[in-house]
Amino acid sequence: MMSIAGALVANPKLVLRHRNIFLLSHMRANTSLFGHLIGSHPQIEGYYEMHIGYYSWKSLWRQKLLHFVDHAPKQQARFMFDKVLHDGHMVSASILKRDSSRAIFMLREPEQSIKSLVALYRERSPQRPESTPEGATRYYVDRLQTLGRIASALGSRYFYLDAEALIDRTDATLAALSDWLSLTSPIPSEYETFALTGRRSSGDSSSRLKSGRVQRGGRDYRDIALDPVLLEEAAAIHALVRRQLLAGSQRHVAWPQADTRAPRRLEAGQP
Repeated sequence: MMSIAGALVANPKLVLRHRNIFLLSHMRANTSLFGHLIGSHPQIEGYYEMHIGYYSWKSLWRQKLLHFVDHAPKQQARFMFDKVLHDGHMVSASILKRDSSRAIFMLREPEQSIKSLVALYRERSPQRPESTPEGATRYYVDRLQTLGRIASALGSRYFYLDAEALIDRTDATLAALSDWLSLTSPIPSEYETFALTGRRSSGDSSSRLKSGRVQRGGRDYRDIALDPVLLEEAAAIHALVRRQLLAGSQRHVAWPQADTRAPRRLEAGQP
């Protein structure tokens, strides 16, 4: 454990001349896996959700204060990473538009995302709206609409990624990200486990995350039934926002099977 003063002495280039990577996504979109993969790179600090907003340069210092309480600095690190999954944690356009900031958007198809969210909240917080299919669908729809608005304000200053590609096209995805971020070596396809790996407040607490490698195949949620009307609404929003993010991105990695439930009228011109 180290204070910010200790981090400053140990790694002044990071603390004084850092850059920032923000993953803008939604819950249950393989974001914990993404954070552990990117956070295992020697040039990147951070791997978990810090649950804070970013409003000005002061927020960037707050991020470092919180991170270095629990983590010793990496000697080669030049980036600070955080993922933002909730509308309550705003990232201002002025932060995302900084020359030193990199924004990555990631979406996962609705059915597995929503069912996984329901299962999570039924176990942890059954009193929350997200423990119901209706509440989980509303979170998903609202969050994707917010992500679309954020992207609209950025022009093409971002990378877009289908969450499914992180699992099924791991090497190509990590190679593209490494190149886009101008890292000196590729993001590893096997990752470290860290001080907060598996803690509920920091992301995925399943045993899968603790394995240190990408695992294909997921949980069977056949016991969770979704209203077809709500699922169709979520599929339409996913298709619409995904199309927007793909079209506007500076670079992207897409998953070929995405949008299989999208309405036909949204398919025209889909990248």
